[in-house]
Amino acid sequence: MKNVYLFEICDVTAQQVKLPYSTGLIWGYCHLNETIVENYKLDGWFYYREDMEEIIERLDNPSVIGFSDFVWNTQYDHKIAKRIKERYPNCVIVFGGQGTPKADRVSNFFRESPYVDIAVHGEGEVTFEDILIENLKEKPDFKNVLGCSIRNSDLSAHTTLPRPRIDDIDSMPSPYLDGLFDSLVENKDHEYDFEGAIETVRGCPYRCTFCDIGDLYFQKIKKQSNEKVFKELDWLVENSVEFLYNADSNFGMFKEHKDIVKYMTDLKSKTGYPDNIRVDWAKAKADKVIDLAKLLTDANMMKGITIALQSMSPEVLGAVRRKNIDGGKLKLFFDLYKDENLKTYIELILGLPKETVKSFKDGIFEILDLEYYDYIGVYPMTVLPNTPFAEPEYVKEYGIDVTETLPAFFHHDYPQGMKDETSLMVVGHKTLTRGEYIEMSMWRWLFMFGHNLGYLQYTARFLKSTHKIEYRKFYEKFYTYMIDNPNTLVGREYLATMKRFKGIIKRTEYWGRSIDEVKKDYYWDFEEATALVFSMNENEWYKDLSGFLKQFELDKEVEDDILNFQHLFVSNPFQTYPVKKEFNYNIKDVLFENKTLKNSGYQYTFDNKNYNSDLKKWCKEMMWWGRRNMQHQSKVL
Repeated sequence: MKNVYLFEICDVTAQQVKLPYSTGLIWGYCHLNETIVENYKLDGWFYYREDMEEIIERLDNPSVIGFSDFVWNTQYDHKIAKRIKERYPNCVIVFGGQGTPKADRVSNFFRESPYVDIAVHGEGEVTFEDILIENLKEKPDFKNVLGCSIRNSDLSAHTTLPRPRIDDIDSMPSPYLDGLFDSLVENKDHEYDFEGAIETVRGCPYRCTFCDIGDLYFQKIKKQSNEKVFKELDWLVENSVEFLYNADSNFGMFKEHKDIVKYMTDLKSKTGYPDNIRVDWAKAKADKVIDLAKLLTDANMMKGITIALQSMSPEVLGAVRRKNIDGGKLKLFFDLYKDENLKTYIELILGLPKETVKSFKDGIFEILDLEYYDYIGVYPMTVLPNTPFAEPEYVKEYGIDVTETLPAFFHHDYPQGMKDETSLMVVGHKTLTRGEYIEMSMWRWLFMFGHNLGYLQYTARFLKSTHKIEYRKFYEKFYTYMIDNPNTLVGREYLATMKRFKGIIKRTEYWGRSIDEVKKDYYWDFEEATALVFSMNENEWYKDLSGFLKQFELDKEVEDDILNFQHLFVSNPFQTYPVKKEFNYNIKDVLFENKTLKNSGYQYTFDNKNYNSDLKKWCKEMMWWGRRNMQHQSKVL
């Protein structure tokens, strides 16, 4: 028997690890072939970071090793593949997945990675099967295998004819249903909980330049049957998998998806599993997804509906081959979701071509002026190797400036295991210098802690309602206040965050910030770190905010009321809830019902979850896990 090993390395986050779904699909298909069953044994399956030398010691004369390569494991994969090749030179090393270059970009791949024998392009199930069959021959010639590139002796690439996409993915085996994951769960050698993934469709009709699914190869959508998906969900429930990731690019696009959601919510009601699901919703399809979102929200399974805008600038959207719904219809969507009491979250990308600091800020303020008060996620632009952002012509057209940083991820339990990984980040282009990129990142940080996490939102809304101070004026004044007051708490936070961004671009710092008083070497997103600092220095933070408000010349009682409301409305790990508080003014009515400010004496009760000073748990649950559905907001009665 020949030994096969599979690698689909992911990171441990919040003591959870992903089931290796991609390689599970591939090996499940290969295992249908009797010749493979008779001649090969899957002798090892590696799916989370371990010491490389320990893994290599567990290998036993490997014949073929398959790597499912992604942006988060590329360096790990290549480093261990090189070591394996040095020890087992006759082993056939196969790379595929998102991190492996497409056929038209593979020319230098083997010169840079001479330890790799074969690069698979596109779907890997049938291609990997053919590689295993060819490998059984006395003199294998992998140039007979479609859909891949083979390393020549001079390190050039021989690319074979493309392999057609799988026509009927519903007929393909599932690692949940064919027993593969059963053995993985039964024989697990770690203490982590598993996360699962399901795929109801494969493909995407859109062509966004920042996404590798936007390639023409994936434009035709292929479906799985609901019956198959139901059985996979049953397996996940039987194995107590709490978190589920839906791998569809546009969930809710098809009417069958409602039946899948109903099935999931029924399972949750009966068994408690799955507890939560992450969904990428169909673009600009509010009328189609709202019923699905209501079902998931009522079952407490969802953090909010994605509204993927990426940018509010028409010029930027043109550069990335995307079109958004117009502002008028967007407001209708906001109101529709609000009427149904559904939380939403907007997604924007920082650093897209043709974006400027001004257009980025304009976009944020345009959203706020539409009275959108839910979560806005702003994500730095990561270059994926099979997108136009890695094409010389596209890079030249927009003058895209890409730099290599440490991985652009947060919340890792073992950050030292990632120190050799890299992310390729867009940090500038023709309309954005590196300095302006840092400035844009600082504005992102301000919007994230100020608006999303709530530390300024309610004060800004109050001033807009009572004093006609626009959001742009409020936030620009606050940005200036931070710069002009470096000795204040918020001024020091500004400088600390700025320093991190400068170090990140130089590849001397991890993304995020570690707050050692909470947990050493654990990197929170920037705004989460600031929330922790504010919570530990609450009096100083509200002293800063009071100092900022002096320029607006508020009545002392009004200022005290809005500061108290702002303070109690944002979750506090040191506060015991519920809290009753007397107010002179009707702050709640002004904020949430646009009523006129009145001084008649009011009492409000603020309620939220108690954390008994547990900063780490509070920040994870409120500022990380709960941010998308604004769990940090207290209930006010």
